[in-house]
Amino acid sequence: MTIYLKLFITCLFFLYTSDIYSQSISGKVTEDSNSEPLIGAVVKIAGTGNGTLTDIDGTYILESLNPGNYDLEISYIGYTTVSIKNVKVINGENTKIDVTLKVDGLTTEEITIESTPTLANEQSLLNEQKNSSKIQDGISEQQIKRAPDASASDVLKRVIGVNIVDNKYVFIRGTSERYNNTTLNGVEVPSSDADKKSFSFDLFPSKLLENIIIAKSFTPDLPGNFSGGLVQLNTKDFVDQMIVNFETGGSYLNGTTSKGNYYSYNAGQDKILFFNSGMDDGGRSIPSNFPQEKFTGRNNYGKTLKNNWMQENRKAPVNGGFQLSLGNRFNIADNPLGVLFSYTYRNGFENSDIQRNEYNSDTSTLINYKGRSSKYTVLNGGLFNVNYKAGNNNKFSFKNTYSINSEDNTQYYEGVYRVVADYDRKLYATDFIERSLLSSQVSGSHYISNLSSLNINWNASYSESERNEPDTKTTFYQRELGTEDPFFTPLTTIPSANVGQRFYSKLKDIKRNFGTDFEMKFLKLDKRNNSKIKLGTFAVGTDRNFEARNFAPANAGSFLIGFEPLETIFGEQNIDSSKLYYVEITDKSDKYSAVENLYAGYLMFDIPVDRLRIIAGLRFEYNEQKLNGFVRQTGEPIDVNHRNNDYLPSVNLTYSLSDKSNIRMSASQTVSRPELREIAPFAFIDFTTEGQLAGNPDLKESLIQNYDIRYEIFPDAGEIISLSLFYKHFDQPIEKIIVPTLQIPIPSYTFGNAKEGAINYGLEIELRKKLGFISRSLSDLTFNANLALVNSKVNLEGLQTAVSETERRLQGQSPYTINTGLFYDNYDLGISANLLYNRFGDKISEVGRSGFYDVMEKGRDQLDLSISKTFLGNFEAKFAVKDLFNQDKIYTQKFIINGDQEVEKEVRRYSSGSSYGFTLSYKY
Repeated sequence: MTIYLKLFITCLFFLYTSDIYSQSISGKVTEDSNSEPLIGAVVKIAGTGNGTLTDIDGTYILESLNPGNYDLEISYIGYTTVSIKNVKVINGENTKIDVTLKVDGLTTEEITIESTPTLANEQSLLNEQKNSSKIQDGISEQQIKRAPDASASDVLKRVIGVNIVDNKYVFIRGTSERYNNTTLNGVEVPSSDADKKSFSFDLFPSKLLENIIIAKSFTPDLPGNFSGGLVQLNTKDFVDQMIVNFETGGSYLNGTTSKGNYYSYNAGQDKILFFNSGMDDGGRSIPSNFPQEKFTGRNNYGKTLKNNWMQENRKAPVNGGFQLSLGNRFNIADNPLGVLFSYTYRNGFENSDIQRNEYNSDTSTLINYKGRSSKYTVLNGGLFNVNYKAGNNNKFSFKNTYSINSEDNTQYYEGVYRVVADYDRKLYATDFIERSLLSSQVSGSHYISNLSSLNINWNASYSESERNEPDTKTTFYQRELGTEDPFFTPLTTIPSANVGQRFYSKLKDIKRNFGTDFEMKFLKLDKRNNSKIKLGTFAVGTDRNFEARNFAPANAGSFLIGFEPLETIFGEQNIDSSKLYYVEITDKSDKYSAVENLYAGYLMFDIPVDRLRIIAGLRFEYNEQKLNGFVRQTGEPIDVNHRNNDYLPSVNLTYSLSDKSNIRMSASQTVSRPELREIAPFAFIDFTTEGQLAGNPDLKESLIQNYDIRYEIFPDAGEIISLSLFYKHFDQPIEKIIVPTLQIPIPSYTFGNAKEGAINYGLEIELRKKLGFISRSLSDLTFNANLALVNSKVNLEGLQTAVSETERRLQGQSPYTINTGLFYDNYDLGISANLLYNRFGDKISEVGRSGFYDVMEKGRDQLDLSISKTFLGNFEAKFAVKDLFNQDKIYTQKFIINGDQEVEKEVRRYSSGSSYGFTLSYKY
């Protein structure tokens, strides 16, 4: 709370102590061929002495203008002058005009443009994509605002070739999170999950984003540890004038809101004012009287454990949230300083009805459960950015982002259990997971014109990611199947993790980055273009500490305790060394510390030859991974020390067929390294699937060869047609594999290198087109569609896998992904309407346990609708429906019976509901 108050007060100070200017014109001037900023371009109002020069970002601002229409002239030595007629300046507003200049000689006369309202944000992003040195896709702030998407994970599923798994993890071009990477404002972010490399994208509010760009081909100035894509999250930067934005709203989830069927238990969260913070209030912490070291034997420590097992039904209120943004731009020493503060808060209640089945190989039922999971989520985050430009050639930035995301789950299931014996069972579980991300970055950009137009960029950053899982509780009651006997909890003298467990874990990742880049003109190969050379260094250090503790009850001989109800069985009155007592069943391997250091340097050339542009170079990365832990069960110390030297070459070719079309080709080598969690022997049992997952210290990195070709056309502003083909070869990909166990059917997994390799290939098609070419009456409509077809093959020879398969698709890879959208934007009426459709194909959700086929997640259709209207000048109302079809999430498994008969059985089904939301916003 203290951080937020300080930031808020600071922003208010900047906001109201600065000089508030009125009308203005601002924008960015870039080179048409590569979208690079033109520094020192002249921007002036025709017929007057009012003018300015563009700065290091190519941006300009003309201030203190009277309302009316103006003609602009933009010129730069060696480039054709552009005149823009009838630029309209409105009282109290900033008019944004971005301009691209062509090299002189490509045209024979001055270019004149009539100013009209455009989708500048989206148009700018596509222009950058057209002129990019690499193959990339993205989504603009304008598109983000259109959709009913609350987090970055919701936004990303709109991008071509992207799938979202578990509502948080990104799969790009059919490759899992291990083959993708994430940066925030150009800086790598630490993992926010104990079990995965991936950044959890549900952690980041969409309202804080300016755009998301996904690099799909590698250039040496990018991190080398990705293959599918590098997701680049970019937050809002400089503001052109004072802004005050406030938005608030709520949503109704059918099947949850006000139904009286929402499960909850007695536990709470810290408050920010009167809002839940998303952080535990301390009630779930390990009691202070518990010893720091592992303890066994009879004791009374468990008396201080909070008895909050009881689950109660309640009415879930309407989901709600708000967003506040404050910003201003003013002068210090005749140079602009920009300050931006933004804070977003959202909470939500959601019920999911769940069915879970397990079968023998002959399809006879082993487990048949039905129940409900009630989830309460809190997502809140803020950013505080300060930018200062010293003259036209120097820029300094201080960017800070902080985000908290938590999930509070209450689960209840009942049904048949026939694994060891035949029982009726009732299962209870609660868990609370809080995740936080702090990222602070200091960076600078400097331009030296008389030194071959040298650009120097540097940045230093500190990122901290935490994941806390306090007091996960699981237990069950059972009775002999088909009887009317009372249910009881099978408490024995041997403590079991499934009966009365209290599990605690903490993960903390700290990542420190420092990088420098130098770019300058190299050779002039023709009259129009200069080649460039770019080189840089990069260093990143990651420190991870993970610790888990697990406590379970042992029965000292009181048989009747097992028949007590859930609200009393683990109460203080029963916790006694002569009745029921808690002992620690933590394994030595449930704690580890790790360090990962990466040092890199690169050299690349950008060489234009007539219509061909060649971007080629080499990146060198030295990586070391060190981990200290213990071997599971034996408790022997284990020290992992992996060191690798990787040479990562890259060639990207772009041939401009015309000013509006390109052919791109790319070939590169990248690397996928084991995640620290994957080399740690820590094992975790999932309550829903009952699968146990442990790391493998012997994992090796995998080198990937990537090949891409793309044909793209940009017919008009904001439009694109593209066709892409890609092929990837993995020399020894890391795959989840089976560990033989006597605890069948409870599966046990670890990770291994598929030494025979894997391939991944596919096709992507994208179309974004305004419909005005059909009829003028359709000029406000835009159609957007993209399709990704992907296939992959992993050679499983030598690995412990399901049945006798020798190959399969990559886990989590969908054979196809479809996104379509119909957008209506009427600038004059202030009306926007958007219809969005998404579908993915069946994909492997879980690797099949020994003797069984893989579990498949069935494809489903999702349709979203949003309608917004501005009114009274500064207000906007928006109505949105998310997941109109409300199709269940279904998971199936294939079985072969009678030798050759194939049968598909449903193993899990999740039902939730559609969301209907309304928001009201004010913008000054």
